[in-house]
Amino acid sequence: MFRFALPLYLLLLLLIPSYLYLELVLRKPGKLSLPGSRLNILLRIKGNRGRGHYLYPVLRSLILLCLILALARPQWGSGSRLFQKQGVDIVIALDVSGSMLALDFLPQNRLGAAVKVAKDFVSGRPNDRFSLVAFSEYAVTASPLTYDHAAVMNALDHLEVNMEASGTAVGMGLAKAVARLQGSRAKSRIVILVTDGVSNTGEIDPISAAKMASTLGIKVYPIGVGSGGMVPFPFADPFFGYRNIPTLIELDMESLNRIAAITGTEEAAKATDAGELRKIMQELDSLEKTELSSKLNYSWDDKFGILLWLALLLLGIEMILRSRIIPILPE
Repeated sequence: MFRFALPLYLLLLLLIPSYLYLELVLRKPGKLSLPGSRLNILLRIKGNRGRGHYLYPVLRSLILLCLILALARPQWGSGSRLFQKQGVDIVIALDVSGSMLALDFLPQNRLGAAVKVAKDFVSGRPNDRFSLVAFSEYAVTASPLTYDHAAVMNALDHLEVNMEASGTAVGMGLAKAVARLQGSRAKSRIVILVTDGVSNTGEIDPISAAKMASTLGIKVYPIGVGSGGMVPFPFADPFFGYRNIPTLIELDMESLNRIAAITGTEEAAKATDAGELRKIMQELDSLEKTELSSKLNYSWDDKFGILLWLALLLLGIEMILRSRIIPILPE
């Protein structure tokens, strides 16, 4: 990028054509009338004077050009773009109770389908911070709030169903997610709560946890996963190995809808297969946008010194030509 810091000085360039007109047109060289009989010397002097009549005004014009351009302070700049972002802090609270092994989300179980969709969601939002909370009969933080999406992806990959859990503490999972966001200063803070069951244990119930989120201005997007009714579920048979046996798994959409209403997200979403779950996450992606802005900053470097050195060089050339090569005699 190039610019003149003081461009008004460029108006002085109008003086150059006026000077050339004065020197080359109005001041014509007169005839030499020096006494003496050395004709060759007189002719050589006359010829030198004729060439100097045109050469030196041009040199002076170039010197003047350099000085005027230097006054205007030519600058070269390098730009750097500064990105400013107002991202979203997101906690994904994911149910890992035993019912997430149900096979109504083939070719994966419910947990596998939820993890895959969550990973796509995280990778599509590079400017947001993410945290991961896993819950069954208790809740744990699998990943703190971080911009390190690779760490969040790794935590998602290592989620496993808690086969020893005797219940599902949805309220504890939501409360843990809210705690992850309590100290956040992000413009928007949300919890994506993914569960497939009924909250039947835990010290904090889901409604109390939702009220905590509402008090802190945290929005909760509950997602119920499961086709409902009898679903294929893998059981370990000591004689025939794993078998898929139809099993009734209840889903408490009423409580999830109350959580959504309390935290201002209208109503909970329900996904009965992997395609619906992906669509729900895409809708959330469009609802919670990250605001990005950019500003281009320039760093300017003055280059007038080059022009001053060039003017000095041209002045030296003129002085050498006048004194040694093409002298000018007065009329």
